[in-house]
Amino acid sequence: MKKTVLSAVLALAAFQASAHDHGAHDTVTTDTQTYHEVQTINDALTIENARAKATIPGVKVSAGYMKITNDTDKPIRIVEANSSIAKHTEFHRMFMRDSQMAMRKVDALEIPAKGSIELKPKDYHLMFMGVKEALEPGQEIKVTLVDDNSKSFDVLLTVMPMTKY
Repeated sequence: MKKTVLSAVLALAAFQASAHDHGAHDTVTTDTQTYHEVQTINDALTIENARAKATIPGVKVSAGYMKITNDTDKPIRIVEANSSIAKHTEFHRMFMRDSQMAMRKVDALEIPAKGSIELKPKDYHLMFMGVKEALEPGQEIKVTLVDDNSKSFDVLLTVMPMTKY
């Protein structure tokens, strides 16, 4: 399973996105250069540069990136992510093992008090598995994040061209 997911991620990175008509889908299309740079979620959390990778036909995985800032005096643990664009959305971390890149699911992300965590390529990221339809540059997707107190909040990610994530 791990080799399959890693192979799919590598295949995704090797190809450019192709055209696909999203006129019948329930997502919003925006200019790829006007993604949501800063989203104030509540008094505690701010999201910056939320974006996802475009996909190519046949590839059912994508990744999401953002910076999450905690403005409170206590750490916040994000324990779940959901999105209607994929069967499963998880937190993953990439790392080097025996001179090779490896990836693992992580159960939670902890945002330190008065600190932040960045989800970025080759590090912590959102992993969309079982993507239901191709993700096109400019498309806007919603991801719901849930903390360990069962509070949920929505983040908007703009799909970026595969070369600009």
